[in-house]
Amino acid sequence: MNAQANSQYDRNLQINEWLINARWFYMVAIFLIGIIGNSLASLFEVKFSFFSVGLLLLIFIYINAYFYHALSRIKKDGSEKKLRFFSMLQIGIELAIFTALMNFGGDRDIVGIFYFLPIISAAIIFEVRGAVITGIISAALVNLVVVLNYVHFLAVTIFAQSSFSAFELSEFKYLSISLVQTLTTSNFYLIIALFAGYGIKFLYQREITLMTQTESLVRIKEYRENELKQLDKTTKLLVKRDLALTAINKELDKKIDELEKSEKAMIAAFTDLKAARKKAEEESNKTAAIISNFLDPIIVLDKEGCLALINPAAKDVFGLIDSDLGKKILSENNFSMDNFRAIVKKDYKLKTGRELKSENPGEEELIITYGEQELTYKVITAKVVDRNGQHLGTMKIFYNLTREKMLDRMKSEFISIAAHQLRTPLSAIKWVTKMVLDGDCGPLNEEQKKLLYRGYVSNERIIELVNDMLNVSRIEEGRFGYTFGQSDFREVLDIVLDSLENRIKEKKIKFVLDKPKKLPKVYMDKQKMALVLQNILENAVKYTPEYGTIKVGVEVGRAFLQVKVTDNGVGIPQKDQEKIFSKFFRAANVMRMQTEGSGLGLFIVKNIVNRHGGDITFTSKEGRGTEFVFTLPLNK
Repeated sequence: MNAQANSQYDRNLQINEWLINARWFYMVAIFLIGIIGNSLASLFEVKFSFFSVGLLLLIFIYINAYFYHALSRIKKDGSEKKLRFFSMLQIGIELAIFTALMNFGGDRDIVGIFYFLPIISAAIIFEVRGAVITGIISAALVNLVVVLNYVHFLAVTIFAQSSFSAFELSEFKYLSISLVQTLTTSNFYLIIALFAGYGIKFLYQREITLMTQTESLVRIKEYRENELKQLDKTTKLLVKRDLALTAINKELDKKIDELEKSEKAMIAAFTDLKAARKKAEEESNKTAAIISNFLDPIIVLDKEGCLALINPAAKDVFGLIDSDLGKKILSENNFSMDNFRAIVKKDYKLKTGRELKSENPGEEELIITYGEQELTYKVITAKVVDRNGQHLGTMKIFYNLTREKMLDRMKSEFISIAAHQLRTPLSAIKWVTKMVLDGDCGPLNEEQKKLLYRGYVSNERIIELVNDMLNVSRIEEGRFGYTFGQSDFREVLDIVLDSLENRIKEKKIKFVLDKPKKLPKVYMDKQKMALVLQNILENAVKYTPEYGTIKVGVEVGRAFLQVKVTDNGVGIPQKDQEKIFSKFFRAANVMRMQTEGSGLGLFIVKNIVNRHGGDITFTSKEGRGTEFVFTLPLNK
């Protein structure tokens, strides 16, 4: 606990140092903004005086110098309470400075972004509670400045020279517009606070877990090093003994030389036989010792398929005992672990190489309960041969995958929780923005509608990302429910094409649909198949240039329906093609074109197609276009 507390104290020291150093940078940035504001006064109507800019710079320098001096004293004292108060003071001063900048002539949208700095700092230092409190305070200050300016309590012209008064600025003439903007910003403060707080808490807990595991591994390493030292000492003693025996043998050889030649030959032959036998025993003992010291289970079968060796880990995990040695195991499916159920004293689940989609057909995955823990092993079956290639038996090797599975599960749970937490506030933002756009709160001018529509579209993109994350989480957890039935594929295709019709016309893309007049019904989930077509066709439209061509071809076979989507867009680079169906992966060329996108669409598409019993492939050349082909079975 002391080590953990010291680690937390050191981390908070580093964060406070980072805040002080970062303040030097954005202090200079504010100064430069003031100077540039003077140079471009004719464009922006608001002109900062050199005196006000210089005064702000001096205040920044004084505050940062004071914080630097105070942190140096706290380092010497080593007081955790002082450091905690100092952290709160830094965050509070930053909130006050950003609020003053917002009121005294600063760009409210730009200054509002700076509030993310104290929120994230509070998340790192004080975790969830600190982040939420800071987010609430930030939201309150932003809204308070707007209200006080609106009621003429504050004047935004204290530091600025303008031809307009504070009350003539358009953003304060309409309180509802300002409050919608600031309330939207406030919601994002709280979302970022929750997301950052829980994210930092999760990462910190995992860091502690990894530190604990690392300490355990270090202790295991030290234990093994001690064993090796003992083994080295034993080896040296054996060498000394061998040297002593060699000296004795030399004396004996001198006496043996006096014996008859026939006796010499017999003794030499006997000595060679004894040495060979001893060497064979040593090699056998060495191999047994190595296998016994493996932490993971190992089972060895002889060439007749009988249990020949079980290491201690295998006995412990599977409940095997010495009396099981010699029992015969069936050789079906390359001595599959299914054939061991008769002698293993515990229940276990088994996945074959086909279920795992492994390149090695003999690979298996075994899940077994050990104590209160569920262990996962990858099982590899290998033949044992001698130097001459002669078959001696079979070895079952078990690799512990428990930790990797746990990390994958934690990652999926984190994504699912984060997505669920984001979904509700995003829906509320969408509802409020839509009401204002529809005129429920009064008429809007064109500029206001444009601004609100941009926010509405951005919010929709975030909702799409959250939905993709939830779909991925459900796929990985096996909760992506399917409702199969014989459905009209043409109906699903027409719905998706109708939704993309306007975007195709906007880009003046030539669209070609080649399909039979009659399409048979397909055994599928209509909703999931619409998601497949939507993702593939949206990518085709998005990455095909204006006046390009997209072709959709549908062919019907005896047992399968085949769909081809071909475009002459940007294509996929060769080096990125093997990762194209991976989660969160986007090709390098499209990331330069469009920063938007989650990299989850094709991962979801592949899982849906595979779940339907079909297959999906693609061919692509960078700069020339891409063709995706997927198949669906017509019947169940």
